[in-house]
Amino acid sequence: MVLLVNLVAPRYMLFLKMLSGLIEKWCPALPPDTASLLCSGTEGVLSTEMGREILELAEIAREFDDVAQIIREVPLKQTLSTLRTIDAAGNFINHLDRFLAKHGHRALKEFELNSVRWEEDPTQVLGMVRNYLLVDSDLNNTEADIQAQRNELEHQVDQALLAMPLESLGRPRLGLIRFLVGQTRYYMKLRENSRFYHIMGFYAVRKKLLKIEQSLLEANILKCKDDIFYLQWHEVKGLQSGELGWQDVEDTIRSRRMEYIRLSKFMPPKTIGIDIEAAQYDAGSTSLSGQGASPGRYEGIAKVIMDPATDNEIEPGEILVAPYTDPAWTPLFLTANAAVIEVGSYLSHAGTIAREYGMPCVVDVTNCTSRITTGTRIIVDGTQGSVVIVEEKA
Repeated sequence: MVLLVNLVAPRYMLFLKMLSGLIEKWCPALPPDTASLLCSGTEGVLSTEMGREILELAEIAREFDDVAQIIREVPLKQTLSTLRTIDAAGNFINHLDRFLAKHGHRALKEFELNSVRWEEDPTQVLGMVRNYLLVDSDLNNTEADIQAQRNELEHQVDQALLAMPLESLGRPRLGLIRFLVGQTRYYMKLRENSRFYHIMGFYAVRKKLLKIEQSLLEANILKCKDDIFYLQWHEVKGLQSGELGWQDVEDTIRSRRMEYIRLSKFMPPKTIGIDIEAAQYDAGSTSLSGQGASPGRYEGIAKVIMDPATDNEIEPGEILVAPYTDPAWTPLFLTANAAVIEVGSYLSHAGTIAREYGMPCVVDVTNCTSRITTGTRIIVDGTQGSVVIVEEKA
């Protein structure tokens, strides 16, 4: 069912295309990104709610100085155990447990069964809470400002349509615009939320595999944790039945682990089975091109983050520059004011979440994580799909 939903949800692109064409025809004076902005801000997008709930955890932590101090200063691996030693952290821990009950199946590289989930190790969640505690600005006000901009844009569309012939008789054009906006938002939400449940299924499979692995470790059939993820299912069944032993799979596991590490160092291909002309990369150029995934224009300081598990501190107003994103990166979008992503498309997670938060985003920017360094001032134009380096970090 989840896969079926994912297959039908991209129809929102058709509704968005129709909406863009009608607005361009009926409201030519409005910006070209009007349709995308009207369709953002959808309620009920689980990845977006996840970011807000982590922000709520930070606000709960702020209520007690001891709790906030522990999260800010104690090493992340020791943070939760330290919090459990003080009574003041009870409310925070209860809310953290509820958060993990809902989102604990998420993880970095979550389509890989060997990826540790937040429920198993909430260190990354605590790191994102710490990031919010280090932020002085009110992020809720930022979201309120974005919503006010959307409301103003809706008013401009309403007034532009009202000036057209016969529009005052039942508002047919406005009704059609609202219908297309509603359908676009509905299918956008379906597509993003389908991944939430897809990964929930993956986690159910992972837990079953870990239970099997534990029994094989206790029987001394497997030797190391996570070995099971480098075996095929028929090999696992062979170990369970006794048809295979450690000697039969030892070399196989070792070679597959080494191959996994080797392949992890390579950037994946842009396409599979389709040949396209690769964009020429000029290491000295100050202008980078990509695909506009969320409209708007913003100038600020870049913060390059390669792995939010080890580096998740981004100041308000900074621009997130990343190799890719998945839902585990979502909380970073609450603090950043724009995003530049090396691998992605309009349909990717980065574009979807950026549109929900009303921030410019450019994806498919070749070598952006190597060409742009932290501290560099850049301009991100999500409408044109371009990134300009204004000033290199000294």
